[in-house]
Amino acid sequence: MKRLASLSIAALLLASGANAFAQTTSSGLTRAKVHAQLVQAEADGILPNSKLDYPPSPETIARNKQLYAIRHAHDQANAMAAISQNNASMTGTTD
Repeated sequence: MKRLASLSIAALLLASGANAFAQTTSSGLTRAKVHAQLVQAEADGILPNSKLDYPPSPETIARNKQLYAIRHAHDQANAMAAISQNNASMTGTTD
């Protein structure tokens, strides 16, 4: 009788343990999608946001949009300078 009870308990534990490993992760979002959403939120002026200013005020959104534009205009200028410098070094000419 003791053997039957221990076998049935072992069978139940094995069945419940198998269910724990059979979880599926189908969130549908990849890292790239989440990153794109964060970049879009930053471009929209929603991020960064203070805990004291939730939801962000129109002034905060406008300020964040200006900062985003300034930062990314600077990034684009650096990228263009690097491209022109790379092209100049490949052709042997200088500007």
